Amino acid sequence: MNFKVFLINLDSSTERFTFMDEQLKQLGIEYQRISAVYGKELCDADIAKVYDPQKNLQKYDKKLNLGEIGCYLSHVQCWQMIVEQQLDYALILEDDSVLDPTLINVLQHINNLSADWDYIKLCHGRKQKGIVKSIMLDDRFSLSTCLKLPASTRGQCVSLAGAQKLLATAYPITRPVDIDIQYWYEKQLRCFVVRPFPVIGTDLDSDINRQGRRNNAERHHLLRIWQKVKFEFDLLKYKQQLPPLPKIQK
Repeated sequence: MNFKVFLINLDSSTERFTFMDEQLKQLGIEYQRISAVYGKELCDADIAKVYDPQKNLQKYDKKLNLGEIGCYLSHVQCWQMIVEQQLDYALILEDDSVLDPTLINVLQHINNLSADWDYIKLCHGRKQKGIVKSIMLDDRFSLSTCLKLPASTRGQCVSLAGAQKLLATAYPITRPVDIDIQYWYEKQLRCFVVRPFPVIGTDLDSDINRQGRRNNAERHHLLRIWQKVKFEFDLLKYKQQLPPLPKIQK
């Protein structure tokens, strides 16, 4: 299995790096640090190449801040490396993660899955989402399909096929990366969720995400209501396109 672990971390976030480095070493996990894109250092020309404010507001209820653009580009770097190195898949971590020791077991289970998946979420957002279908990986962990994926990107596995699909639909950036992946049906992504979650959040935000806070941004409330209704309708519309669960190969 051609597999790597990528840790996204801003160059200035040395404490965050030390925190993650200690956890990964304790678990015996080799990894590659990915220098996160600092959105505030992007020039206007760089932003214009990857971001369209008009299309942004067609698909999301507020203008993206530089931190959200930088965070998206940081994940793009990881997807590009998966494709360039022809990895079977990669575990992508942000630097605000607490790693449960059972993460090792989960990765072993993922190694035993058939290749019928693109994206496996290992973390949750503010709200845990409902399960549609599920299989047990062992007596503790399950792999599930969900109509609405958890809104967080602090921990996920992305396959080669998944990275290719994500790159094909990345630009122009129109939503924060975690929200964009919730629109799995636009990207034909075969997405799954592991529970209980082996990657959880800390009390401190990642500096990657603290570049600009989503909740403090000016929102277009009527647009938000319309987009939320449309999203819920689309989820029901595309429910039949939820992928079958991968097979467990011993």
